[in-house]
Amino acid sequence: MHLKFQATGVYDDTVLASEKYKIICHEGGSRSSKTWSIFHFFLVKAHQEKISVTIARDKLSWIKSTILLDFKEITEELGITVTPEININRQEQVYIVNGSEFAFYGLDYPEKLHGRKQDWSWINEAMEANKKSFEQLELRTAKGLILDYNPANDEHWVFDLQKRDDVTTIKSTMLDNPFLEETIKNKIRSYEPTPENIARGTADNYMWEVYGLGNKARLEGVVFNNWDIVEEIPENAKFIGYGMDFGYSNDPTTLVGLYMMDNELYWDEIIYETGLLNTDIVQKLKELKVLGTEIIYADSAEPKSIEEIRRHGFYIRGADKGQDSIKFGINLLKGYRMHITKRSQNLERELRKYKWAEDKTGRALNVPVDANNHIIDGMRYIAMMKLGKKQGITFFNKAELGI
Repeated sequence: MHLKFQATGVYDDTVLASEKYKIICHEGGSRSSKTWSIFHFFLVKAHQEKISVTIARDKLSWIKSTILLDFKEITEELGITVTPEININRQEQVYIVNGSEFAFYGLDYPEKLHGRKQDWSWINEAMEANKKSFEQLELRTAKGLILDYNPANDEHWVFDLQKRDDVTTIKSTMLDNPFLEETIKNKIRSYEPTPENIARGTADNYMWEVYGLGNKARLEGVVFNNWDIVEEIPENAKFIGYGMDFGYSNDPTTLVGLYMMDNELYWDEIIYETGLLNTDIVQKLKELKVLGTEIIYADSAEPKSIEEIRRHGFYIRGADKGQDSIKFGINLLKGYRMHITKRSQNLERELRKYKWAEDKTGRALNVPVDANNHIIDGMRYIAMMKLGKKQGITFFNKAELGI
């Protein structure tokens, strides 16, 4: 079978680099075609010779929600037969393409990786991975390794790796992807610290350097550093309620659950998905067994959505958003020690990237950048309405909370 696909220069660079180097580092900005180009590279090889490929990311659950879906989309687009049929719920994510093996593994299951040998390895989002995981893969990989990442930090073992003679780096940005939708390009361009973006409140030097230009940068001025990750919500934690933020095409609709124990907050991500109509939200709430007696505080700017969901029997209300409510909500959340469940991957990502805005000189302002805050907004809503105390806003007291 002869594969026909639209390739970017990133694919061509990968093919040339593979002939000279054992390790290829794909470093660059967001949506530069890194992922698709690497998949194209391996799929072409799989139609030229029989190979085994291990594709890894720090957590298996992250693979299932990202790169495995890309693999499904690419193979379907190219008309490639994959056996068995791709299913994210399958326990073993191992697939055969033209006699070649594509195995997807999380680095959080090292016992499965350490017994494997493969021709090629690929670590997706390598800056999430630790050096030991890379070294274990390298020991068991015969032909070559590929790493891809956004350089979201300027100190990492990957940058030491680049000093080796058998390693090359391919840098790419959205400008290397002629097939990228204009709306996505505009979203990335909105981070550039131009006077217009600064006035709109979307400018972000860090986001522009890393995701726009693909340059190394150190994230400074994050809003929240009072949190950690826990396996699950403790049994004795008191359920407080849900926070919801509405989205549709570019921004996700989100739902987060708030629990409390020993005056500390526990958060659990429930919904984080684009393209949801109100009927879809209602269906998901039913599937998740959200009860009509459990309060949901949502964005009051969407009264029609709130009313439609309420008419289906859910106890949903708009959060009161008075003057300086964003700042108040942030300060309220910063006043607690917070814990988020391990499965709350999008919440973790937002907390790591949600930062204070800067002026054109780089000085931090007292307002956050309006990005990476979709589920954080839901956190603010439920926290303000259930835990907050501010003049002009009605809040519940501890007796009502049962704590």
